[in-house]
Amino acid sequence: MESARELPLVVIVGRPNVGKSTIFNRMVGHRLAIVDELPGVTRDLVTAEAEWDCRRYLVCDTGGIGSESEDPLHELVAERAWDMVEASDIVIFVTDVRAGISEGEMELRRALVRLEKPVILAVNKVDNEKLEAQAAEFYGIGIEPAVFVSALSGRAFDELLDAVNDDIDIEAYPLADVRASAEAEPDDGRSDIRLIVLGKQNVGKSSLVNALLAEDKVMVSELPGTTRDAISGSFSYKDRAFELTDTAGLKKITRMDDVDYYSFTRADTATRGGEICLLVLDAERGIEEMDKRVARRIEEYGRGVVITVNKWDLMSQDEAARDAYAGYVRRKLARLTWAPVVFTSAVEATGLEELLDAVLSAHENFNRTLDADALRQVIDEETTIYPPPVVKNRNLVFHDVEQVRTCPPSFAFKVSDVKLLRKAYRNFLENTLRKYFALEGTHIRLFFRRSKKPVKKRKRGDSKNPP
Repeated sequence: MESARELPLVVIVGRPNVGKSTIFNRMVGHRLAIVDELPGVTRDLVTAEAEWDCRRYLVCDTGGIGSESEDPLHELVAERAWDMVEASDIVIFVTDVRAGISEGEMELRRALVRLEKPVILAVNKVDNEKLEAQAAEFYGIGIEPAVFVSALSGRAFDELLDAVNDDIDIEAYPLADVRASAEAEPDDGRSDIRLIVLGKQNVGKSSLVNALLAEDKVMVSELPGTTRDAISGSFSYKDRAFELTDTAGLKKITRMDDVDYYSFTRADTATRGGEICLLVLDAERGIEEMDKRVARRIEEYGRGVVITVNKWDLMSQDEAARDAYAGYVRRKLARLTWAPVVFTSAVEATGLEELLDAVLSAHENFNRTLDADALRQVIDEETTIYPPPVVKNRNLVFHDVEQVRTCPPSFAFKVSDVKLLRKAYRNFLENTLRKYFALEGTHIRLFFRRSKKPVKKRKRGDSKNPP
């Protein structure tokens, strides 16, 4: 798995609760990082692309640096934030005009100066002229340029973005120049495969993401609920580009606090925009009720799915044990029997190639278009051999079937009366499609419409054999 950076990196730092995430969201143009009055909400490194006045760059939101944080993981948060600062091209140092200058901020200022990187001081929450006069004391920090902004209202925010643009090194990052890169081969800005990692808390999702990205982008801790934001990263495998998103561990809605709910909505939004879901299970704990809840939610999304049994290094390694565990998974997650089961160890970085091969196959099937004649032939023959049950002395007649879309593959059946269709026979039709066509690893959708006029059937000699 290869990772590369072709755009300059702008990192936002500051003590907890100064408005770093609000500034980040305004820079990227939408609410990507969680914002809450509770200090220490941001823990992971949330990164996204931003653009201003024909300049593009990556902007990274970090957790609060400083002893003011009440987060039990504040030392690890600060360590990870500082690692990102050292890798950055430009630093935005955020302070809060209402709180004044703290000793911790002066220490951070001295550390930033030693790095000899471009640093922009953003004095946040300057909502009016009175506060702007009060913000003058921040010139005493000794960082230029100093910009007085209100991230919440957008006041003077263009000045901050202009300051970032002034420090971008176009020679080092040619793709940062939107006008120059527009002359190159057009790109819609999307990675080939959008991969979403889902699961309950503490099953090793973040460790698996870090192993795939080949970097410690997501914070890992034994404390459940460490990940709160939806964290994204990119890598390549077999000449295919992946956009990987780690999501917060899901829990019962009745047990969620405000931050948990924000995390849930981020995971929900990320998954709806994804293509393939990795459902991560803990090999030692087996399948618990929360795993089944996550599986049911994945089913609602209608995405491609690969089931990942993580922490397999702690279990028996022989093939019989794998087969038995895969059978156990399929029995417990009966709605996802069509999803491949892959065994991984994020700690030892094993099973990753097998996992990504399964993702590639699922993605291909998620985008699959079936041959129209072969589809009609299969449904015609199977419904003739195994006709639907008679309901109230009436027969359900199938007139036609066609594929109406991909992502996931969706099929519309024209029948004599939709009310005569029973769930068991609908399941039979889905299993028939999966039996004859390559649809492993993807949901499929079936729609039924009433049609009084049967479609004229093609002669058998004109039909192609199903693949």
